Amino acid sequence: MNQTHPSCPDCAAELDHCHGTLVVHESGVVECELTGCTALDAARHVVVLDCVEVDGTCTCGATVELTFALAS
Repeated sequence: MNQTHPSCPDCAAELDHCHGTLVVHESGVVECELTGCTALDAARHVVVLDCVEVDGTCTCGATVELTFALAS
């Protein structure tokens, strides 16, 4: 488990979790933005993003489908 945060209910309950953002690439490779995180399971991370959602510059080939609301 990473650093304990006093206001985090998962920390208070001593649950195994990570406060970092998990980044998922199209190839299935995952990485956490917190140095030292080695348990790269999506269930341990509150924030899980596709790589192109991070800054739009990943070259792994992933695409994001945008959905727009239509005005009536």
